[in-house]
Amino acid sequence: MRKIIYLLLALIYISGYSQKEKGFGLDYPSSKSGSVIQDKNFYLLTAIQNDKAVSQLLEKNSVFKTIFENHQQEIGNKLTSCKDSLSCLINGYQFEEKELKNIDEELQILMKDEKVLQDFVKNNLRNSGKYENFKNSTNTELLLKAWQLCAQGMNRIMKVYGLGEAPQYAKMDSVSYDVRSEFYKGSVFLWSDFLHNKKPKGNTLFFQESLEFSLSLLYMNHRDEVARYEPLEEKENKKTIAHIKKIDFDAFDYASVLILGNGPENYQDRLSAIGKLNLQLGVLEYEAKKAPLIIVSGGHTHPFRATFCEAIEMKKELMDVHHISEENILIDPFARHTTTNLRNAARLMIAYQMPLDKKSIVVTNSNHSNYVGNANFNARCMEELGYLPAVILKRLNSTAIEFLPNAESLHQNPIDPLDP
Repeated sequence: MRKIIYLLLALIYISGYSQKEKGFGLDYPSSKSGSVIQDKNFYLLTAIQNDKAVSQLLEKNSVFKTIFENHQQEIGNKLTSCKDSLSCLINGYQFEEKELKNIDEELQILMKDEKVLQDFVKNNLRNSGKYENFKNSTNTELLLKAWQLCAQGMNRIMKVYGLGEAPQYAKMDSVSYDVRSEFYKGSVFLWSDFLHNKKPKGNTLFFQESLEFSLSLLYMNHRDEVARYEPLEEKENKKTIAHIKKIDFDAFDYASVLILGNGPENYQDRLSAIGKLNLQLGVLEYEAKKAPLIIVSGGHTHPFRATFCEAIEMKKELMDVHHISEENILIDPFARHTTTNLRNAARLMIAYQMPLDKKSIVVTNSNHSNYVGNANFNARCMEELGYLPAVILKRLNSTAIEFLPNAESLHQNPIDPLDP
């Protein structure tokens, strides 16, 4: 009976994927700003900046023009009146509830009347896949939801990396300094002064001041993890991508073996004892010729602001100790949680055009594997991501589980700006 249930789940998933209209285009040239961190967190804002007709529409709009001017004035006033109060200063950059409501209402009006904005959502936002979890929404709803997500992301960055509020995973993702120190408060004020009074204005878009300030807070805190190793397809994954085109996936039971990381607890060790065990377990599945590829997943997570990247070190270990060819290894050097281990692996499978209707195996130690196969993990994915990054299927043994990637994994999550 259990096998029948797994088969039905897989068939439903595959059928749904093949019959539904895709919300993304594999070959779509996504908009770029020159900042990987901005593009990965705030694709909507990058796309607006790059679309001359849309940016001019928003800059000339009286409502948005007033919002921009009000932000300009408020920030200028706070730079002189707030003294050393970070909360006072940062309040000038944040989007308040009333302001967000006005923005939503104006975007709805523009979506009714302006074809240039309608086409922007239809042809850019949908094709990009950056808001794939909103694909079943109308064009107007998709735009509003994408904007609300960006606004929440900017506000969240300011609270965590400006005011020192605890992020969801405080041990790994917190602000790098003591926000109560005179040094940090002074640094934030100096950066704000630079952005507001000295840096040339590239545009007058209503979100520009808040966007630049949010990105500067990440930069100040050395939180560029999401940009390191990019572009992966031209660096660490280049040889494997070329090899993927030659693989006969039909000759294997699975598309890949995904090995989860387990970060060290000190700054000397490149891999932890459990991390090395996870590799051994994954190699067993690979050497049994169950799949042609290994995916290793893990970023600069443990300890706080870790020196070493798990995926990079796992790849080295696979090549140096287990003598596995580089062309058979893909890396995800960004994942910071189990949820994003699976999500980021799905992103690689989609981007590199691996067969999405072919199952893969996720391998980790038995304790961790029990968690991945537990209903609580799905609940955590829904809570933190808003969707399931993968369809968890049959357990093969105590350390290996079948799964299918989910296209919703393309969806951005700027609420977690170090791995959005």
